[in-house]
Amino acid sequence: MKNGFGKKDFTDKLAPNGTCLEWTGCLNYGYGRTRAWGKAWRAHRLALELEGVDTTGHMVLHSCDNRKCCNPKHLRLGTHQENMDDRNSRDRQARLKGTDHGCAKLTDQDVHDIRAITGMSQRAIAKQYGVDRSLISLIVNRKIWKHI
Repeated sequence: MKNGFGKKDFTDKLAPNGTCLEWTGCLNYGYGRTRAWGKAWRAHRLALELEGVDTTGHMVLHSCDNRKCCNPKHLRLGTHQENMDDRNSRDRQARLKGTDHGCAKLTDQDVHDIRAITGMSQRAIAKQYGVDRSLISLIVNRKIWKHI
């Protein structure tokens, strides 16, 4: 963005979606990203800053659970603990769910089976499970998935 960054530069990158104002620019983990005044910003933080709210030392929480949303009416300041409590109360956290972990590609059973395989290269095992060979090495050498 330009050095003379202003509110119009920001709002030009927003598109309405229901009551949300979604960031249409670059995304990182689903959150809007941009540069303003020579600094990298998460778009929802910048939305509050442009409204005159100092976000320093605070988390910016979404009431709408939409990471792309930059509607100041959907945003509020909070602590890290409030953000975690919000996440947990809305069941949005990655966590162990019986046999798998959050976003993991492999299940607990897959890890158990991988460790039981003999006579097959790690590269072949990785291909069979659709993962990188380095992941198989970490599993076999118990650097990760230590609880299994």
